[in-house]
Amino acid sequence: MKGDKFLKGIWKVIVAVFLLLPLIVTFVYSFAERWIYILPEGFTLNYYIQTLTNENFLLGIVRGLCISIIPVVITNVCILSALYLVIVHVPNLEKTVQIFCLIPSTVNGIILATSVLATYAGSGTIFANRIVMLSFIYCVFVMPMTYQGIRNSLYSVNTLGILEAAEMLGSRKIRSYVTIVIPSILPGLLNSALMCLSALFGDFAIIKIIASSQYETAQSYLYKNRHTDTQALSAAVVILLVITLIMNYTVHRSQQIKNEKRSA
Repeated sequence: MKGDKFLKGIWKVIVAVFLLLPLIVTFVYSFAERWIYILPEGFTLNYYIQTLTNENFLLGIVRGLCISIIPVVITNVCILSALYLVIVHVPNLEKTVQIFCLIPSTVNGIILATSVLATYAGSGTIFANRIVMLSFIYCVFVMPMTYQGIRNSLYSVNTLGILEAAEMLGSRKIRSYVTIVIPSILPGLLNSALMCLSALFGDFAIIKIIASSQYETAQSYLYKNRHTDTQALSAAVVILLVITLIMNYTVHRSQQIKNEKRSA
């Protein structure tokens, strides 16, 4: 029994080292002045200063955040509105809405992007605009995660019971939904929104297919400059990793606080 635990422990250490070693090497290399032998020759912050003062890289981060935030907001508003109608007026359609919202999870993002590009590129409509096209593809891409998060939050607070109680007190359901229900599920909304934001911010495949030449995000910047100064590029990778980790930690922390409140 002890031998099995020891072997499992060794195996976990090997897997952890295998997964973390590329990140550790990238982190160390971003500080190295020169690294052509086993150990780096000196350390410097110049590559981080160079990267953080690079206008193209900073604009790429801002563009990445913008093209991630807008679809997340649109999708949350649409699904919140749809679920209000379903829960209050047509509960029999909930399964239908669920199916439509979860269908995108069965479609690969690259296939989705290629199909949309082939359909709307050169069509002369507003959807032919690559930025508009990318925004709506992202809306579809995050729909399953957003739907599941919002639905779970709505049922956890007994939305229909709250609306009926508010109506008995003289408040309209739509007003109660906006002023009572949505604030009650706000932690859940933020959790799902931040997870979607993190997923979209780290995307490269879809934006490469749709609009990398017209809308350069930080991921596109890394790909474009992959043959340039490698230490500066490693510094950029570390910075993007830190931003993504902050997003994920915020989600984890807010979920932890929510669970603590429930248990209290």
